[in-house]
Amino acid sequence: MAALTMGLAEAKNNFSKVTAEVNRTGRPVTVLKNNKPWVVIQPASATSNTVDVAVDFMDEYSSVFAELAK
Repeated sequence: MAALTMGLAEAKNNFSKVTAEVNRTGRPVTVLKNNKPWVVIQPASATSNTVDVAVDFMDEYSSVFAELAK
């Protein structure tokens, strides 16, 4: 599956359609500015899953972090 990319102007002009398609398919879109990756539009569920994993990791190793903070 090829990565989806588009220019900033195209993303701006079609923002509603782009976000709807990202949400429908679950495939992120990389927005380019001056032909370089600038931001990624992805479903919120993908972001929250990443945060959940980080929080679980921090909870599991909280005693280690507390010791390192001394």
